Amino acid sequence: MKMNQGHFDEHTENMSGLSPQALEDLLRLLVLGQRQRVSSADLDGRKVWIKRHDAEPTPLSGRLHAVLSPLIPVHALRASPKASTAQMVEREIRKMQAFREAGFETPQVLHSAAAIMVLSDQARIVQQELDRLRPVDASRHDQLLIEAAAVLGRAHCRGLCHGRPHPRDMFIAEGGWGFVDFEEEPEASMPLCAAQARDVWLLFLQISTQALQPETEDRALAAYRAEAPSGSLIGLKSIINVLSPLLPVLSLVEKVSLLGSDGRRLLSATRFLKGTLAATGAETETSKPVAAG
Repeated sequence: MKMNQGHFDEHTENMSGLSPQALEDLLRLLVLGQRQRVSSADLDGRKVWIKRHDAEPTPLSGRLHAVLSPLIPVHALRASPKASTAQMVEREIRKMQAFREAGFETPQVLHSAAAIMVLSDQARIVQQELDRLRPVDASRHDQLLIEAAAVLGRAHCRGLCHGRPHPRDMFIAEGGWGFVDFEEEPEASMPLCAAQARDVWLLFLQISTQALQPETEDRALAAYRAEAPSGSLIGLKSIINVLSPLLPVLSLVEKVSLLGSDGRRLLSATRFLKGTLAATGAETETSKPVAAG
């Protein structure tokens, strides 16, 4: 993608006071880094992240998912609406604003133009904290996973949906927990409750495989349910019912050590959620009504 100085100047009002030298450096980085989807740089002594939605083509699996999506009977397993690169930037900015207005931290958008975003840095990314704590403090490590589930439940109770929650897309700031990378918008193609159920399933793909202590999965789901809106897990049961027939096959492949990382995450999370939801039911008296609007 070509970017000329005039196009760049049209958007410099979003740059939050960068010096002329920083603006020049950024322009050079944008031109030279056209093939990098995400990169970092130091501008005016602070780290920023440059994200390009036009740097990589959509993978074949993603294109097939989009084509087959209308035929998938479970809403929560359908793809987000197809969007151009400019629409993807607009989507991220819009969702960041919604999360910020609901009381969650989000990155500051320093610059946006066409398919490009320049974002402020978030120092304490949750996945990085998990990686740091894993070998030294199993209890604190797993407490972060539990807190991540609770924060997602809080976001859902305020009528929000992240779209692709992962510990690498969550961070801890002075003002509280925050979210980054709003690349998906499933709530635009399915009921909000289904999109939120999809959120829970995706987060538990990580919680179930990263947890170090046997009680962590149960505690994380309880933490989510204590914060989440009423009926938030009904859609989750639909996802698990569709995926459950895969469990014997995945278990067999796991026994012969041929299951990849994605398969292990799918097996662990689906096995846990199937057993827990069957034992406790999808509803809980501690769940809350979803916020209006």
